[in-house]
Amino acid sequence: MDTFEGDFIGRARTGAAQWAKDLLSTDPSWWVILDTETTGLGDSDQIVQVAAIDGAGNVLLDNVLIKPTIPISEGASRIHGITDESVKDAKTFPDVWKEIDAVIYGKLLIIYNAGFDIRLMQQSARAHGAFLEFPCDWNDAMDQYAQWYGEWSDYHGSFRWQRLPNGDHTALGDCRAVLELIKKMAGEEGA
Repeated sequence: MDTFEGDFIGRARTGAAQWAKDLLSTDPSWWVILDTETTGLGDSDQIVQVAAIDGAGNVLLDNVLIKPTIPISEGASRIHGITDESVKDAKTFPDVWKEIDAVIYGKLLIIYNAGFDIRLMQQSARAHGAFLEFPCDWNDAMDQYAQWYGEWSDYHGSFRWQRLPNGDHTALGDCRAVLELIKKMAGEEGA
């Protein structure tokens, strides 16, 4: 590794650590970590579970199930354990969106792989003929972690995305894993 590359990666890691420290130094009720589980990864897939916690780890949405308009793929079910039977009596996305909106309105939203979760929430709204407008700003914890981790991809011209450490493929478990990761990036003891 040449000096320029080392300095670049070091500055990126320092910046990501500062992001985490700044986040943890703010009022924990001001920011919310959100995660979803889905029917799959494609352009017509939808949300089947959502959870949210505040910056102190208080549960705001506890693995709320959502009934999609399409079947859950076998591959997705194998990962998160949610089946069509699990969601057959669940609320629809528009009904659950009211709960999500109440939790995130005016807050800073933290999502691991935000582009994916936001896209799937928008697809879920569209499946019900609705347009989804986010009532808050958001940050992608995955991008910050990629910089903190520091593995550069010349091919992509960016830091490599990393899997969420200690996630359990439930929305709430993954929210908790993101909070622990933010603490680790900030250098907090016990994280």
